[in-house]
Amino acid sequence: MSKIPDSASQDPYGQPEEPDRLILKAKEIFSEARADTENVQKFFDLSDEGAPIEEQEKCLVPLFQKLVFLVTGRKDVDLAPPVVEYIIPFRTLLDQRLLKRASDRSNNKKESPEDIAIRRLTNYIIKEDEKLRKIESNKSSAVTRSVEQAWETGYVGETDRLLRDAISSMYSKSSSLPYANFCPIIQGSGTGKSRLVDKLAESVFTIPITLRPLADDKGALSLVNIEHQLRPPGSGFPLGDTANGKALLNFFCKPEYFTSALHAQLYYLQFLLKSLAIAGNWIDDYKRSGRGTENIAAEWRQHLSTPRTAPRNHLYGQATDPSALETFEDILDESVRFIDLQARVKNFVGAITDKIKSKTDKGPVILFYFDEAQHLTAFTVTKGEKEPRRTAYQCLCKAFTYMLDVPVFTLFLSTYSRLSEFSPSARNFWSARLLASTSKESNDNLNAPFVELPFDAWKSPTIVKEGSHSGDEICSLRFMARFGRPMFWALFESLDATDSQVIGLAMSKLKLHFEDTRKPYNIHTYDELIPLLAARVDFTFESNRDEAVFLEGLLVASAMRTVYSVPKHRQYLRGGYPSEPLLAEAAARAILAYFRSIAEGKASITTIITQYKYDIPLAVSAWFQRGLIDKGSRGELVARMLCTLAHDISILKKLTDGNLDANASFSQMITVADFFRALIAEEYVDKVLDAQPGNSTKGEPLKKVFENAYVHFTQFVKAGDKSAMTDTAAYLLFTRGAAIQGHGTMPDVDFIIPVWIRGDSNPDRWSMTAIFIQVKNRKAKQTIHIDMQKKHKFFTKGKERPYITIAMQLGLSVENKSKDKLVKVSPPHVKKLRDNKEKYPRYEISIDGCSNKTYNVIGDASATYSALLAERDILSEHPREGKFLDAVKRMKPFWKLESYNWASIRKSLDPHAKDQPEDWLVGLDRGQKGEENRLVTDLSGLHIES
Repeated sequence: MSKIPDSASQDPYGQPEEPDRLILKAKEIFSEARADTENVQKFFDLSDEGAPIEEQEKCLVPLFQKLVFLVTGRKDVDLAPPVVEYIIPFRTLLDQRLLKRASDRSNNKKESPEDIAIRRLTNYIIKEDEKLRKIESNKSSAVTRSVEQAWETGYVGETDRLLRDAISSMYSKSSSLPYANFCPIIQGSGTGKSRLVDKLAESVFTIPITLRPLADDKGALSLVNIEHQLRPPGSGFPLGDTANGKALLNFFCKPEYFTSALHAQLYYLQFLLKSLAIAGNWIDDYKRSGRGTENIAAEWRQHLSTPRTAPRNHLYGQATDPSALETFEDILDESVRFIDLQARVKNFVGAITDKIKSKTDKGPVILFYFDEAQHLTAFTVTKGEKEPRRTAYQCLCKAFTYMLDVPVFTLFLSTYSRLSEFSPSARNFWSARLLASTSKESNDNLNAPFVELPFDAWKSPTIVKEGSHSGDEICSLRFMARFGRPMFWALFESLDATDSQVIGLAMSKLKLHFEDTRKPYNIHTYDELIPLLAARVDFTFESNRDEAVFLEGLLVASAMRTVYSVPKHRQYLRGGYPSEPLLAEAAARAILAYFRSIAEGKASITTIITQYKYDIPLAVSAWFQRGLIDKGSRGELVARMLCTLAHDISILKKLTDGNLDANASFSQMITVADFFRALIAEEYVDKVLDAQPGNSTKGEPLKKVFENAYVHFTQFVKAGDKSAMTDTAAYLLFTRGAAIQGHGTMPDVDFIIPVWIRGDSNPDRWSMTAIFIQVKNRKAKQTIHIDMQKKHKFFTKGKERPYITIAMQLGLSVENKSKDKLVKVSPPHVKKLRDNKEKYPRYEISIDGCSNKTYNVIGDASATYSALLAERDILSEHPREGKFLDAVKRMKPFWKLESYNWASIRKSLDPHAKDQPEDWLVGLDRGQKGEENRLVTDLSGLHIES
């Protein structure tokens, strides 16, 4: 157990608290309490009379609650004033005369009696708070123990080698280039960042630093605590490093602040050099024992062990000691020239690295890593308006510029991807030399973040064996945990975590936290649904909108979004929610929990289904209006939303008001008939289920052929090429609970929903078929049903299977159309001369429009869908209409009919014809209704079209 610090370690927002500031605030609390003379006198009278303790405590409760909140940052701490044990400090602090008398008698020049009395009370609160936290932690200890035990599970994969190669490549280009000898590792929670660098430490001599507060569950909304809020109390792992009983974070985010940014840089540099010096002494002792250096990195890692062990406490206790390092007595002297100090640092560090450097080393010899590095970006090292305003992260990066041309490299680990802080682009970097002409002067030498963390790295190389997994197994949480980030299956492997605990943890990590005080971006409308729908429906965020870039970064930080890539320019990231069935299941349950919460748990199934239909498209529409979501393929997005709603509602309909809880599984399989009953309007669903194959004269109704057929999808994944258009891919993605979206790579098809035709055996490719969906958002009707076998060879030969095609013609108007034409299905195909029975019967469905007339999942939200599907040009957001919009159009941003009114056209083609004064300007022939895109000139019947 760590030593209790002498004063509060963090402020209410998880930031290091200034001891002096805490004392000052506590003095204010007691000053206010003394002003209530009636209450103070009552306390003294009760104390003098020896009244029951409970009566005396009542007088102190208000001030003590304020003191507890000041120290712990929590209002839920059930702590009574310690009247008996601390009667003297209370009486002293509440009586001005006693304070003066004690001050007059005191010989302590460092602290006044008032300070000492307050310190005694705050230390008591810290100790009691730690006891309470341990009790709270025990309540959620199963998941916590599982996280710790997951570290004992054998490391899977070769990502450590991949990272080592990346570091070697970056290091080889970093010589003499400032800001090139470090790199951020940015990725969502549970992807194994900490475990990765710990594994790397077995092969590269590493100085590990974890910057986690001693108590990481204070519950504040600052960015510093985003990730910590998502964990159960005290469950942060690995633990934060300590030095002399205090969080090592306190050293970097110095409570008393620094005199200047340069002071902070030198202060950090001294820490780095001392850490290297201690490591150098250990290396000397190691080599004197007669051992070689082949395994020295692994031996050093084993020696340091995990945070808060004696060797690590000793290392950082010595490194943070304020005494000067030999030969660097003037290191904090800001008048020392940078180039001179840099040369001395190079010689000092080089002497240490030479002790273990081998002839074959191409990469760095020593590695630093700072885990939980987001804390450094949230702390400004100088007070008030003192310029320049620099964060601890910026100053630490600057400290590493003293280590150019030495084999040292540094990694900064974080879930938070605010690129302007961790890996800023040149346009918003924090040095004055933004536009330097040479690489040595430029700050744009920064390395793009490393994001290539383990994915689909299960304990066995083969996650799925065809035909070996039953339908029930595929739908189980433990099977779903095999896919994606390693955290979930590692928790199950620890044996302590239950299904409900793991899915509960996943749901808690899908909460989006906004940071109102640091950026002007504040999204209120349906913000809780953003990560949940992004994980289910798949959103692509606008990369040219700062607010959208900021939002995507927050989703990575607090809502499990995965970073795929950060371009070299580092102005935005490319991210998404890849195929992780357990996370998609958690998102589905969280959506249900959201609608139950807004109804305060009193809503019926029918009411909740109505809310699903109305609020989900409204939420997406609101984000569209804010410019957060890419509007390029709105028809496909609407189709994904319709199918997802149909999927979830078909499951909700199976529930009763009595069993409507967070444990309802959305990964259960759904019959094709139930899916269509949820998707298609009641008026037409029987027509669809009675459909006959359109490519055969013989065949049974759809409902008969697909009687034992099931869909199983909780998210959509993007196809990268035509390989997705096979029954093999359909089977494999069925096991992951995923439908496939074309993403411009599947000709003739926009979506494939895998369908399992259940038989006597487990699912495999020969029992798979699919629903093929094409989406059109055009006003003209198109014929789009295709033969998937003849054109794309979807089915593996050997077994006949039917399939379904759906044409979602979302852009077609349904006004003035007869009901029979809104939803069409395939009749039996008539062949000349002879009957035909097709091996792969195709059931064709065509749905016109996008309203509640045709879709059961739309409900009362038809207008919302119309707005989502409406095509907009570049002027759709112009703030002024009418004559102002006409003025903009005269600039010719695009060419429409009225764009040609600057020219006159002759009436006749006859060169001898006299010019007519009636020459007219090109314009719209208003008699041609609905021909707005056609340029018509009355030139002897000649029509010119553009």
